[in-house]
Amino acid sequence: MSYQRLPYADWGWAELRAVLAAMLCGRIRRGPGARQLAGALAGLLTVPHVLPVNSGRTALRLGLEALMQLRPGSNEVIIPAFICPAVVEVVNLLGLVPVFANVGADLNLDPGGCEQRIGSRTLAIIVAHMYGCPAKIEAFATIAKAARVFLVDDAAQVVGESVGGRMLGTFGDFGVLSFAQSKCVVTGESGGGGVLICHENEVLPIVRARVAGLAPAEGRLRALVAFFWNYLLESHTAALSYRWQRLRQQVLGARVRGLVPAGIANLDACLALVQLNSLSRRREQRLRILGQYADVLAAPGDPWLMPQFAPGRYLARVMVSLPPGVELDECQRQLRRESVCTRRGYATHSPASCSAGGSPDPGAGLIELPAYADMTAKDVAEVCQRLRRVAAAYRQCVSNRQDGDDHERCYQ
Repeated sequence: MSYQRLPYADWGWAELRAVLAAMLCGRIRRGPGARQLAGALAGLLTVPHVLPVNSGRTALRLGLEALMQLRPGSNEVIIPAFICPAVVEVVNLLGLVPVFANVGADLNLDPGGCEQRIGSRTLAIIVAHMYGCPAKIEAFATIAKAARVFLVDDAAQVVGESVGGRMLGTFGDFGVLSFAQSKCVVTGESGGGGVLICHENEVLPIVRARVAGLAPAEGRLRALVAFFWNYLLESHTAALSYRWQRLRQQVLGARVRGLVPAGIANLDACLALVQLNSLSRRREQRLRILGQYADVLAAPGDPWLMPQFAPGRYLARVMVSLPPGVELDECQRQLRRESVCTRRGYATHSPASCSAGGSPDPGAGLIELPAYADMTAKDVAEVCQRLRRVAAAYRQCVSNRQDGDDHERCYQ
C-alpha cells in the first residue's frame, strides 16, 4: 500500500511560480500582495474591511486587545471546551481568563452551554467553526447581543463557506481567518498569514491603526523551507525530522519562540491569492473524498461515526470516532506501520463539566484520516480497510491478554 498522507497543503505549479516570482523580483516582504489580497477577500466575503496580518493568532490577539481597550473592566472570554490550543494561548497571553463551555456532538460550541457561562465579567464569546463545520453562529449573535458582550467569529479553519447566505467569519464584532497548514488557504507554517475581518464599528479604528503600524513579517524564506521540509515533503522527511527534534530537546531543551505580531509578507499574500483562485476546485475534491469515506465507513453491521459529516458540507479534516475499547495511541502506531498517516483531535478542556452527551471527552477517540487532493476511491477504501483491521486486532489483543498472548503478535 502506498503512503497515505494527511492534507497539510494542496500546492501545485501555480504556488511554486508565485514563490519564484517574489524571489526574482525581490518582493519577499514588501509588495502589492497585501493590498490585492485584502481586496480579493473583501469581495469574496462581501465585507468592507479586511486587514491582512502574519497569522490567525495575530488577528485574534489584535482583535481581543481592542475589545479589552473598549471594556477594561471585563476579563473573561468564553471559548469552546474543544478548541485549537492557539486560541487558548492567545487568551492567556493577554491576561484574560478562558471560560470553557460545553460543545455539542458536532464539536462546536453549544448555545445553551454558552449562555450558562456568561457572567458579569464576560468580555467576549469566541465561536470557532471546528474543522470547518459551521457553528450555530446566528444563535450566538442573538445571545451576545442580549448579554451585551462581544462576539468573535473564528473562521480560521474555513474560507468561503456560508450560513444563511452570509459568509463564515463575517458575523460578530470581528472575524478571523488563518493561512497556516491544514487550513482551506495555506501559505506555509504558522506565521504565514491570516486576516482580521472588520465591520463599521468601534473595533475598526483601533485595529486598523494597530495593523497600519506593523512591519511585514521577516524570515519568510527560512519559514518556507521549513514548510516544505515538515509538510510538503513529510512522507520522505518525517523520520529524520522526528530524530532532529528529539536531539534539539535533549541538547538545547524545549525552546518555544513566540509569534511576534506583524503584517503579512508579500510572498505569503501572493500565495494566498493563488490558493483563493483554486478554492472552488479544492472544495469539490474534498466533498468527493468526504462522501467516499462516509459511504465506506457506513457499512452495515460495522458503522463508524464521522461526527461532523453532512452531505454537501465542506470539512477541513476527515475526523472519525474510534469504536469503544480501541486505544487511540496504539491505533495510530499500528496505522503508521501500515503507511497510513493520522492525527488525533484536540484535547478537551475541563472535561468533567464540558462534555457532550455525557462523554468525558468528545475528542478522546477522534482520529484524522488522510484526505489529500488526488486521493482516489480505492485509496479511501484501503485506508478504511487498514483502520478496521487495526481496530479489530486491538480488540482481539485486549481480549487475549489474559491468556498471555504476546502484544505485538496480535497485529501480525
